[in-house]
Amino acid sequence: MPRYDFKNLKTGEVAEHTMSWKELDKFKEDNPDLQQVIGTVNHNYNSGGSATLNKAGDGWKEVQQRIQSGMPPRLRGNIKTK
Repeated sequence: MPRYDFKNLKTGEVAEHTMSWKELDKFKEDNPDLQQVIGTVNHNYNSGGSATLNKAGDGWKEVQQRIQSGMPPRLRGNIKTK
């Protein structure tokens, strides 16, 4: 279930609340003293490529090679392999 950060406008305290996306609008209406805080996503990169790509199994490399073979030659460099 998604987590949302809200700042209390009176105290300045930021708290995390867990709720479904459907519940979010109702929560905002019911809590006018809270303001949603939108942050950035933390991506972990290392010198060998993204951590997610490094964790992918060897089968993923084969899938990427098949995708590359069907692409125009000028775009094949856009697919990063392990």
